[in-house]
Amino acid sequence: MHTQHHSPLLRHLIAIGTAVIALLFLLAPPASADPDEHALEEDLAEALEAVVEAEDTLTATEKRAEDIEESLAQAEAQAEALTDDLNDYAVYLHQQGDLASTSALLSAPSPDVAIDSLTYLTFLAEERAALVADVEETAQRLRDEQAALEDELEAAAEALEEAQAARDDLEAKLDELRMQSQGGPSGDGGAGAPAPVERNSDGSLPSESCSVNDPTTSGCLTPRTLHVLNETQSAGFNHYVSCYRSGGGGEHPQGRACDFSAAPDGFRNEAAQGAHKTYGDNLAAWYVNHADALGVYYVIWYHQIWFPGRGWSAYSSGNGTPNGDHTNHVHVSVR
Repeated sequence: MHTQHHSPLLRHLIAIGTAVIALLFLLAPPASADPDEHALEEDLAEALEAVVEAEDTLTATEKRAEDIEESLAQAEAQAEALTDDLNDYAVYLHQQGDLASTSALLSAPSPDVAIDSLTYLTFLAEERAALVADVEETAQRLRDEQAALEDELEAAAEALEEAQAARDDLEAKLDELRMQSQGGPSGDGGAGAPAPVERNSDGSLPSESCSVNDPTTSGCLTPRTLHVLNETQSAGFNHYVSCYRSGGGGEHPQGRACDFSAAPDGFRNEAAQGAHKTYGDNLAAWYVNHADALGVYYVIWYHQIWFPGRGWSAYSSGNGTPNGDHTNHVHVSVR
């Protein structure tokens, strides 16, 4: 693996990314009292910081590579245009040089003026040649930077892969520890497995529209989202839930998402603690463990978001409120 040499800009971007992710974890609720779980959560926080740092490094390096490629293309185009111009001028001097020199001598009012005219013709040729040399020098410098940056890009990509692998390993260990501490084989408090959603013969999910009544609101849901809602409640997760809502982005207006309150009576304007936090932990784990069967798109809970194939990562799109940060409800989106 190649050694990375970061520019001041990269180091600045890395510092910003690290500070942001550190702030998110400072705002998160206290870790479990279990010392092993607490240690794993601290390691995971550091691993998440490393992923953010590696992502920022790779993004910044790719941006530099794009800038260099664009500048190089401009320099090469300019060099080509100047070279063509210089070649045309050289042909002109070759074909018309004697005639131009004779004309300058005959038309000049004095020998000094004639000499100045001839000198000017030579100056124009040399000036064009100097411009071509300068542009070609710039293009070569950009090519050298581009070649050197290839090693940095490779190293940044490798660093990101290693950071993601370390994060995924810690997430798996933490999930396993939580499953053991919560007493359920799925890490969800012992809730039963849901009935799988209907799939096409090739295993894909059929296309659906918002076509069935939403029992939690006056809106609509897709059949698959209604199935997820029913299976969730059948598994014993019976706290307040709201699915469809009009307006805004995301899956709610499409009838493809539900918000399950951590508290039994509704979305309280406070972060879940104690039994309510455990309820949210269990529900989020249940969705993760049965994501394929249910057709889960993603889950958001307590400053974190989960995608199939990616696992849990910091959720930084909140607005500082329990609703925005998803600390008072579990959000599930359905494909």
